[in-house]
Amino acid sequence: MAISDWCLLFLVNTTAFVLSLANSSRTPIIIIPAATTSLITMLNAKDLLQDLKFITSEDKKKQGIQRDNEVLLQRRKDQVQPGGATISVTVPYRVIDQPLKLAPQDWDRVVAVFVQGPAWQFKGWPWLLPDGSPVDIFAKIRAFHLKYDEARMDPNVQKWDVTVLELSHHKRHLDRPVFLRFWETLDRYMVKHKSHLRF
Repeated sequence: MAISDWCLLFLVNTTAFVLSLANSSRTPIIIIPAATTSLITMLNAKDLLQDLKFITSEDKKKQGIQRDNEVLLQRRKDQVQPGGATISVTVPYRVIDQPLKLAPQDWDRVVAVFVQGPAWQFKGWPWLLPDGSPVDIFAKIRAFHLKYDEARMDPNVQKWDVTVLELSHHKRHLDRPVFLRFWETLDRYMVKHKSHLRF
């Protein structure tokens, strides 16, 4: 084999390897409802999940914030290193509200879904049962429901395997523990079921 042939073969194989890495992202995906009535929307997802404080979508609109097609969170967390030292790391999470636009290989990276209540939220999703029930989805993706503490619980949410996160309508100092609970629950789930992803 001539050197030029070897170089060409090396270049082709290297390019294929780099492309395979680019197509196999390890960034976890969180799906939120597209409904404007949801407490978590594309307008406030970063405030809630990254900054751990609740700001209504209406307040974000008043601030002139525009809706994005997706949000990239930068979650800050402490990580224990070998030897016991703790360092602060930043981990990216992708937040979307249009799951039907996901490529088939992306579904393995979906780690959490915020459930609104109606089963039609899951129309067209993989793992949906023939009767429209999303229970198999919740066996593969950790489900959460965000509501005000005084609001009535949705009947579907009551019967599904969903972690309910309750916010006070007026006590903003209570937001942080609610969203920390979200991350603690999600971390435990990912250690067990999605350890191949970055978290």
